[in-house]
Amino acid sequence: MKKILFIFMLAAAQTVCAQQIANTTFDSDWEDCYPWEKGAKVSKAYGTQPTGWCVANVAGMGGLGATTVAAEGEGRSGSASDKSVVLTNTPNPLSPSQIVPGYMTLGTTWATAKASLTGSVTAGTADGGAFGGIPFTYHPDAIRLYYKRAHKINDTKVPNETETASVIAYSWKGTWTQKDVPSNTALGNPTKVNMTDRDRNVMFNATGTVGGAISSTSDAELISSLEYYIEGNASEWTELVIPFTYKTSSTPEKFNIIIAADDYFADRSNIGGYNQLTVDDVELLYYSGLASCTYNGAAVTFVDGTATIDEFYDAEKLDITSNGHGATIEKSMNEDTQLLTITIKGEDVSVNSSNYHTYTIQFKASEPGPEVVSTKTYSEDLYVTMAGTTTDKQVADVVVETLDNGNINFVLKNFVLGGVMPIGNIAVSDIAVAGDNTFVFNGGIELTEGDETVSDSWLGPSITEACEGSVPLDLSGKFIGEDHIIVYISIDIADFVGYPVEVHLGYARATMAINAEAKYGTFCAPYAVEVPADVQAYTVPSVATNGKLTLTEVVNTIPANTPVVLFAEAGLEAVESFGVAEDGTPVAGLLTGVFEETTAPAGSYVLQNLNERVGFYQVAAGSQPTVGANRCYLTASSSIKAFFFDEDATGIANMKEYNDQNSVIYNLAGQRMNKIQKGINIINGKKILK
Repeated sequence: MKKILFIFMLAAAQTVCAQQIANTTFDSDWEDCYPWEKGAKVSKAYGTQPTGWCVANVAGMGGLGATTVAAEGEGRSGSASDKSVVLTNTPNPLSPSQIVPGYMTLGTTWATAKASLTGSVTAGTADGGAFGGIPFTYHPDAIRLYYKRAHKINDTKVPNETETASVIAYSWKGTWTQKDVPSNTALGNPTKVNMTDRDRNVMFNATGTVGGAISSTSDAELISSLEYYIEGNASEWTELVIPFTYKTSSTPEKFNIIIAADDYFADRSNIGGYNQLTVDDVELLYYSGLASCTYNGAAVTFVDGTATIDEFYDAEKLDITSNGHGATIEKSMNEDTQLLTITIKGEDVSVNSSNYHTYTIQFKASEPGPEVVSTKTYSEDLYVTMAGTTTDKQVADVVVETLDNGNINFVLKNFVLGGVMPIGNIAVSDIAVAGDNTFVFNGGIELTEGDETVSDSWLGPSITEACEGSVPLDLSGKFIGEDHIIVYISIDIADFVGYPVEVHLGYARATMAINAEAKYGTFCAPYAVEVPADVQAYTVPSVATNGKLTLTEVVNTIPANTPVVLFAEAGLEAVESFGVAEDGTPVAGLLTGVFEETTAPAGSYVLQNLNERVGFYQVAAGSQPTVGANRCYLTASSSIKAFFFDEDATGIANMKEYNDQNSVIYNLAGQRMNKIQKGINIINGKKILK
């Protein structure tokens, strides 16, 4: 197979550098050449070769008919240290009609023939070429070299004055193996070997004139190749740039170059004796230029590397390709100026830092965003709920910027999760505000560092990175009057902290609970709360004339700032609620509610379970218990020491009082007493501790 390719000249503006192979200038010391036969190198050297390369010198039959085809030549610069390689198709000294082709390779050269004592070769048995190569993982775009070419530099009986010289290169992965390849020149049958990665096998899956079956590994793949055939003569150094043709985008594992004074893959009978090719400065090229650029399907025209597009930038509309197969394309947009910078780096830029090209596109400046017309900071209570548990109250600052379009920018500053994990600022821009002063946002945001140093680092940027640049967030809020704001935030960072996070900002919080053993409790919240199922709620308006408390049931909803007594036969596990606090004093009838833990006033009555009896017990000065948050105490102008619940009560409405005057009182000795004594008293058949 023979392909004639055109020379691909580089644009003058494109600088190219390369991840090079060794000794492509051929200036290093040359080494002895030990031709390969029968699966190994022969023990005797025949000629020399450039270090890192293998020339096609042959040993003949044990030295009989040995031929050298490569020699040092003068390099392009003409200096004494500058060398080139002179490759010559050389007649075999034993049989001048047999021409040994002059070529070299990064792999290994080999030759075979079935010969006679006179040097003649049996027809169809002569073959040779190259196998193997070097480890290589790059994607060069072209080969550049310099050459001189001459035909018939000496008399020969086998002239071919139109023969082309050859430059061949290819990259591949995997392995090809050909069985039963003759591997030497012999009087009898040559020794056969299994040959790995023979040139014809890799490039064409072909055998040439000799060899058996070809097999390959499952990943075997020809990735790139080039064939170029030099015609005519060139007495002066001539530059040649040959592009690779890429068949796949896979990463190579191996690479080979073959440079020959003959038509390398042509019939060996056509080799012209004393045709010569001189080569210097072989170089791999890695391009870093722009092959094409389109925006919304239309070609972009660059002048001195710059272009202008009178549209707003949309990354999805931009399509860029490089002329470098292994090049990388980087894009950077200046958001302020809308100048897009495109940097194309050659594959070898890590070792050739100058191998890149830069292009710019000026896009239409973005529409100016809304302007801030006012800024206000709110200081609000904040509760964080994680894994079903709400942390203690914090106080947080919220900055709200009002925009000229009526929308707002919202920033919860220096958010610390659970009081121990510094997250940073939660900021959402340009949120629409409805006519009822509510606002909603559902989407993704970036968590940024806070404005204060509360720890070694804020975790917001790390969380954003873990969420691939966008943290899912739901936000709903409302402005309450001039100086209050409420906001509910749900942040989906379960992958980072192990659970989702809920934030109540500006809300009041209350917890309702009834001890299952006591069955009674109290409650008060600064906002309306629904009465749970199987729970009864009562206000206590007054003490009746019979000395009992007057009770009024609250149906369905407990109003804001309304303290109540609760009853539930089975008790009630803690129920947490959040609401908007309403102005008002938490007093209704005889009950006074508290929203923070409070010491009960002396003389008031506090619901307690003493001596296995639940009731409102009067508080003595100096031994005042604490009334918990969202609970109540009772105030009554009475000499009654305690209000208890009737034994047969089916609801709290049957509560009655016990006092010193009207009750039947005995001590432990069975003596009737006129009044309650200090210690244990038996009152109406019940043991009461004073």
